[in-house]
Amino acid sequence: MPRIRDDAAQRARLSEAVFTTFADLGPTGLTLRAVAERAGCTTGLVLHTFPDKRALLLHARDVLHDRTRVRADALEADAPDPASAVRAVAGGALALDAARLAEARAWVAFLAAALGDPVLRDRHVTNSRSFADRLARLLGSATGLPGPVCEGRAATLGATIEGITVLTAGDPERWTPEGQQAALDLALDAALAH
Repeated sequence: MPRIRDDAAQRARLSEAVFTTFADLGPTGLTLRAVAERAGCTTGLVLHTFPDKRALLLHARDVLHDRTRVRADALEADAPDPASAVRAVAGGALALDAARLAEARAWVAFLAAALGDPVLRDRHVTNSRSFADRLARLLGSATGLPGPVCEGRAATLGATIEGITVLTAGDPERWTPEGQQAALDLALDAALAH
């Protein structure tokens, strides 16, 4: 009996293998062989799906963006009011558990890889700006302040979130969930002030 290929399951397995390999090993450890081992397939299959290292990196960044966007969408939709939405979305970006710590590590690794590659940098900038735009929109709804003020506050809040995330990725023992949240709360209080 011929074997039936499940292309969707295969793509999902490869996608998860790319992301987890990248989060665990960083850009230098993201190789065709490492992804194939994690996915339980041949390097030829990985190469067929991802023709080069850049394609692997871009895919890992897209997975990260999709995960964080879906989480932010849900947190925003579930918030009872605009100020709560700002707090929920901002807090949702912190590395408060193992899955989000892996996302933080992937984010830091992608940024490092993007510094020397304009294509990777463009993807990073696009995705980071979409988060800043979301924060600015939410701050506008929560405070009623003019757009430029909200954009400035969103930039500062985003920089704080990214700083906390970078520090946590490098030293999760020191940057406990409680410490991350306390640092973010200071920035949130300032961003939401009328």
